[in-house]
Amino acid sequence: MTLEKKFLWALHLGIILISGCSKKSVVSSGSDYKEDLSAVRPRYEYVEPTIVTRPEPAAPSKSTNTVKADVDKPLYVNKKLESVLDTLAKQNKAIRYINGFRIQIYVGNVRQEADNAKSYVYQAFPDLNPYVSYSQPTYRVKVGDFMYRSDAEQYLDMIREQYASAVILADRVDIKRSLLVNAASDHN
Repeated sequence: MTLEKKFLWALHLGIILISGCSKKSVVSSGSDYKEDLSAVRPRYEYVEPTIVTRPEPAAPSKSTNTVKADVDKPLYVNKKLESVLDTLAKQNKAIRYINGFRIQIYVGNVRQEADNAKSYVYQAFPDLNPYVSYSQPTYRVKVGDFMYRSDAEQYLDMIREQYASAVILADRVDIKRSLLVNAASDHN
């Protein structure tokens, strides 16, 4: 670097240092400031509410229009509510599957072993449904339709006696079948 460039850099650095060390002016927040805002504030006047009592009718009127209108309103609301509830019930019945859990008991290439695992489940746990899937060259056997992982864990302990590599997997399960699964304590 030339002497001129070094001098310019030193000059810039000096200016920055001097300006950083200079005395700063601070606006004081003293008690000198006074401003009256009462002229622009909104003003509200309080008015005491009056209670009006209406005289009760001495005898019910014989006109059926007012009685019929009072009776129809609740029925109308009930009919409308019933139709909405029916619609929701139909929508809920249309839902067959939910996110749940299954226990995978076998993964392998031998069909006979997959069939043996399936028959074991039919014999030992008749309320659990086995599902065999094949994706070349692998067979997978999953059992159960559990909505909650805790239910699957109860069965997992019993299944691991026969299949030590059994694991719980998240899967789409059939709602109706999941409601039919008994507690694992019934099998002990």
